[in-house]
Amino acid sequence: MTYRPGRAGVGRTVLLAGWLFADLLLLLLVIALGSLPKEERHKPPNPSPTPSDTATASPSQSAQVAEQGLVLKPCSFTVKTGSAASVRGQFAKQLRAAGVDGRTAGFVLSFGTAPEPGPGQAAAERVNSVITKEMPRFRVAPKRGYWKGGPSGNVRIDVFFLATPDGDTEFPKGCRSSDD
Repeated sequence: MTYRPGRAGVGRTVLLAGWLFADLLLLLLVIALGSLPKEERHKPPNPSPTPSDTATASPSQSAQVAEQGLVLKPCSFTVKTGSAASVRGQFAKQLRAAGVDGRTAGFVLSFGTAPEPGPGQAAAERVNSVITKEMPRFRVAPKRGYWKGGPSGNVRIDVFFLATPDGDTEFPKGCRSSDD
């Protein structure tokens, strides 16, 4: 038998390439299966909640209400930073004036103004904490605090409300938006 250095190496390379191809195919299969959406669970239809039902809704009930829809344009409010009672009073007064004090929040974005990011975001988070603890219609809504450059002392609160119990997702007439 004569030794041929080129032939034995070619067979091994082809064999390794085949295994590499099989491994990559398996990896693509795992990725594809992992990216499939979870299957929808069959849920019996729920009757539309009344306003009194949503006022006392538990987090699981709030999730059912959230499936009805969300107002896509935020209502914007501005409060001056200060004590929790002061912030709560200012915000509640503005909610009443806009005619949305009976609405449930879907989610809330707060923007604390300050020359530096740290204090501005901290002010926004404090306002979010006051809203969470003291206002039941805002308790289960996700909230995020952000910084907006400017002089210290104000927090703009953008509230995306849930649809009304009858499914209305129109922008509330008494609200103003930071988009305007």
